[in-house]
Amino acid sequence: AIRQKNSAGVMQYQLPTFASAPTTGTRNLILEVNASGNLAVVKTPSGGAQLLASAIDRTGLDGFLKNVIGTIAGDDTVVVISKSATGGSALAKSIETFAKKGR
Repeated sequence: AIRQKNSAGVMQYQLPTFASAPTTGTRNLILEVNASGNLAVVKTPSGGAQLLASAIDRTGLDGFLKNVIGTIAGDDTVVVISKSATGGSALAKSIETFAKKGR
């Protein structure tokens, strides 16, 4: 959610639309990435997992993730599932590259 003025000029929290929600802000949500088999497990700050998972599902992190079937998000952990049975390591490396690009 972001704080911005509504149509009446009153400040309120609103969910960003897909077009106005760049994935660059999600780089800060990636704290740690590990891989196992066809999975990449991403640690986020508390409450950040669902936002990151949504960005991955919608945009593939601006093209960094092309072999993703989907994600599962908890409070501070996202499981990213690869199409390939051994693709977890490649996913983890791609997520780490994405995170480092913005720092």
